[in-house]
Amino acid sequence: MLLPAILQSIPSISINTVLKPSVLDTITLQHLAHGQNNTLGNGNSNTGTGISTGTTNITTESDLPNAGKVLGSLPKSQQIQTLKIEQHKKPVPLLWLTSHSQSHKRGSSIALVVPVFTGAAYNHAFYIFYKHYAGVRSGENITHNISLLSSLITSPKLPRSAVILASAYAMRYLDKHLSLLMPKNNVSVLTDIDVDGGSIFNDTKHTTNKYDILMLGHQEYVTQQEYTNLKTFVANGGTMILLDANVLYAQVGYDRITHTITLIKGHGWTFNGKSAWKSVGERWANESSQWIGSNYLCSSCRVAFSNNPFGYNHREEQQVTNANDTILLNYNSSVLSLNPKLLKNATSAHSQMIGAYELNYKKGRVIGLGIYSDDIIDHRNFLVFLDHLIMMPRNPI
Repeated sequence: MLLPAILQSIPSISINTVLKPSVLDTITLQHLAHGQNNTLGNGNSNTGTGISTGTTNITTESDLPNAGKVLGSLPKSQQIQTLKIEQHKKPVPLLWLTSHSQSHKRGSSIALVVPVFTGAAYNHAFYIFYKHYAGVRSGENITHNISLLSSLITSPKLPRSAVILASAYAMRYLDKHLSLLMPKNNVSVLTDIDVDGGSIFNDTKHTTNKYDILMLGHQEYVTQQEYTNLKTFVANGGTMILLDANVLYAQVGYDRITHTITLIKGHGWTFNGKSAWKSVGERWANESSQWIGSNYLCSSCRVAFSNNPFGYNHREEQQVTNANDTILLNYNSSVLSLNPKLLKNATSAHSQMIGAYELNYKKGRVIGLGIYSDDIIDHRNFLVFLDHLIMMPRNPI
């Protein structure tokens, strides 16, 4: 069964959510930061920096009528691309998802990682600083208002917008969805703090993984240790699924005593604890391209998608940047020109590819959705696709 065929065979339908949107009103960042492992109180060392600052959505074959017949209706170029993918992929029939496969009965485990560091950065902190000093020239040191570049994770006054940007609703929704979909699995909910502390491994040397699959949300801000641990997890043989774009974009430090994050580098700035100055946008751009397979596209782009089976509206996207990426779904994106002198529909068509993809890295793999999936986490078409990706065998090297 082919991924493009699956997508084209499903009508555009949105379903009611398992968890109502009002659940956001009851979520506090302190609760999220504790996660399942409650690691906030464990250990007194600072990590990652060197800076110390005082309805069930289960898919069945009936959802996919005549899926196998769709390939012939595709454009020839897309048929060729699809067949090339199929040479490497043997996707599991979706009916298998509801029968709870033997492999999952033997103890496959999935961990959802809630991006609490990103939530803290959006909590009336970093972005006030960014906006205030947007016009600063390169090379100019800023020493005022630098307290805005630190933020408490345990703040009880986390605004609704920051909760959303921390993928809180999306992660809670997926926790429920996956538990219903594959009840024999061990589905855990972690936070950045757990990943930073090495809780995704079975041993202190990080040689074996505790989980088979990690699913990241809007992990825009991570520590160096968290970044390294995620890379090691994949290298060990794990699967990492990037639900959202704009991930692993900026480096922060995390103080385990004060439960505070502090910007170090990325998002256009570098901060040494005493002064800040203009710097790089994406902290690990080259390295991420090599093992993640994509990079953040841009924040001010206007993007259109001619292949949009999920009903997704542009928000933030990743562009494919590794020649070894296997494209699972090309959204056929075009970046609309922002130059008012050009025609309204003028585009730099397909100069940046946005798509769902898979990249093998050492013993493991990364699967990126390429879009901001939080916005469509409860769309039926998207869930069908995501469930299929979770069950899909790894593309052999």
